[in-house]
Amino acid sequence: MFDGFLRAGSALGEWIIRNNRTLLKIAVWAVGIITLPLLGLWLLPIVLGLIAPPLDRSQDLYALNRPVAFTFLDAKGEVIGRRGAAVGERLTLEQMPAYLPAAFIAMEDRRFYEHHAIDPRGIVRALVADIRARHAVAGGSTITEQTAKILYTNQERTLSRRLKTELDAAMLEKSLSKKEILELYLNRIYLGSGAYGVDGAAHIYFGKSARELSLAEAAMLATLTRAPSVFSPRRDLAAAQERADVVLSTMVETGAITEAQAKAAHDHPAVVVDRATAEARNYYLDAAREEALRLAQASGQAVGGDLTVRTTLEPKIQDIARRTAHSVITGKQGQKANAHEAAVVVMKPDGAVSAMIGGVDYTESTFNRAIQAHRQPGSAFKPFVYLAALEAGVSPWETREDTPISINGWTPTNFGGRSYGTIMLADALAHSVNTIAVQLSQEVGIDTVVDAAKRCGITSKLTPNASLALGTAEVTPLELTSAYATFASGGLRVRPYMVTQVNGPDGRTLYKRKDVPGERVVASHVNRDLLAMMFGVVSHGTGFSANLMDREAAGKTGTTQDYHDAWFVGFTTDYVTGVWVGNDDSSPMRNVTGGTLPAQIWKTVMKVAEAGLPPKGLDRSPPQDAENGEMTLESGPGGFTADDEAAINRTPQIEGQSEGPQEKKKSTGGLFNWLFGGDDKEKQNNQSSRDD
Repeated sequence: MFDGFLRAGSALGEWIIRNNRTLLKIAVWAVGIITLPLLGLWLLPIVLGLIAPPLDRSQDLYALNRPVAFTFLDAKGEVIGRRGAAVGERLTLEQMPAYLPAAFIAMEDRRFYEHHAIDPRGIVRALVADIRARHAVAGGSTITEQTAKILYTNQERTLSRRLKTELDAAMLEKSLSKKEILELYLNRIYLGSGAYGVDGAAHIYFGKSARELSLAEAAMLATLTRAPSVFSPRRDLAAAQERADVVLSTMVETGAITEAQAKAAHDHPAVVVDRATAEARNYYLDAAREEALRLAQASGQAVGGDLTVRTTLEPKIQDIARRTAHSVITGKQGQKANAHEAAVVVMKPDGAVSAMIGGVDYTESTFNRAIQAHRQPGSAFKPFVYLAALEAGVSPWETREDTPISINGWTPTNFGGRSYGTIMLADALAHSVNTIAVQLSQEVGIDTVVDAAKRCGITSKLTPNASLALGTAEVTPLELTSAYATFASGGLRVRPYMVTQVNGPDGRTLYKRKDVPGERVVASHVNRDLLAMMFGVVSHGTGFSANLMDREAAGKTGTTQDYHDAWFVGFTTDYVTGVWVGNDDSSPMRNVTGGTLPAQIWKTVMKVAEAGLPPKGLDRSPPQDAENGEMTLESGPGGFTADDEAAINRTPQIEGQSEGPQEKKKSTGGLFNWLFGGDDKEKQNNQSSRDD
């Protein structure tokens, strides 16, 4: 066997001697194939530096190709949030703790101060990764390249994009100092949750400026450059802390920090701040952002760069609305009632939206129920029925007979099947009697009711069904609240608004709201009559649990069939507030009426909104004396036992309606002092029978 190996070796040697020239050529080609590209890569930074054009200094590199950043101010001019790009303050390296830029250099580009924009080692590493994956997977490796990609190119990982990035990086390196490049990078890098730059991210995650970041917090930010959504500390704080430890170890290797500093940071890891209050404001800011863009663009001026938007938001009202809605819905009451969502809208009588809560948890759902959810208002629609009747000449103190009514096979009923007999119209609204509302809508005509609602600001489709009188058409909370603002404003059309001024990046005013009074859509005397009736709802009717006691308020409860939706919308002379409670899937709640959870939320919010404001009386008609000794719900024996609040309407909606207005019944008087109800004891005794 050994002899065989010797013979084979001898033969191989003879073959090499015979083909030495061929083998030499192959070796030369192999060396060339390997070394020439490497040499090219090594010379690439020099070549690109020679051919790269100079940087256009007229461009604002801190905003170039970045989403528009909206800075929002509240009604007093204080910053209350940001949307779009959360950019924070532009900081220099001297304004940052030294370990903040060091953390990013350690993780992203250890040779930042040594290379000239392009690191050949990084390119080779990226090519190897691409070959192994058999497709483009690796991106730019240096901080300069990443900055160039942020400024000038998209996120595609192609050869052409890579070449453009290299040229742009060389341009930056040619025109800017290393310090300027690093500052630009740290102020532009996207770090998740809408945050651009370390200062924006510091505010988002830690509630502080980047000037004040601890070493542990700086290390955590440095982990977010690759996949900020996946690595977000809000998604998994423990995992984010572990990744921050990796950064700390790397910083020790690079000599940026000592082992003692790394250990201290490890022992006191970064934690993120509670964003509940700020996140809840996002419902408001989302809507304000769209309004600001629309108004700025409508001005005819070019809209570019970052915008500063002054809004009508009042933080104390926004915050109490969030806390109240969250505590009621997520607490024992909401759980027991199978109620999982709520929406709250607060505005001034002129339409200035002071607060907007589109759900109990923005982090769970960004769907803004205040402006996007179309739900049946139930009896909260009845004021438009009574408005149409008042405009037709009906008096609040007229009476009607509560008799069975049937319209093309549809027979509306009152709660518990109760019949009220002869009842004053003011009491019929106060106690939400369904049959009377349907009678009135047939007297004046459903089309007249539709017109009244549209004039007040209802913009959703209102099909002229007989059942419309009981609130079967869907509306949004903002829509219904602004329609009630028409009543609070004395009968003037109110259009909700959130933005009063928009300024461009140079301070130029792109939009400024002008105070223009709304057109009158309800006659003053009619509006006063309606306010008197709606005051009765709160003073002694289904909305009594919303009674503020120290000042007058008017409103209306609303509850839909099987408790799918519950509403309370009401107002004082200062604010109009609408509250909706329900479930996104329209599953029924357990006995939740407008006078329970919605009224409770409404009252808590309004008490804070009204704090410090002097009580003012509503501009309502005075109470009328009772005529002919007519018995009413409050004056009759035994009082009332139930209110028809649940709009029990168990047959399908019908398209038919009676043709034309019916003859109006004769007025037979009213109730003396009905607006003030009975004594306090009687109110307490009757409370359990209203919406519970």
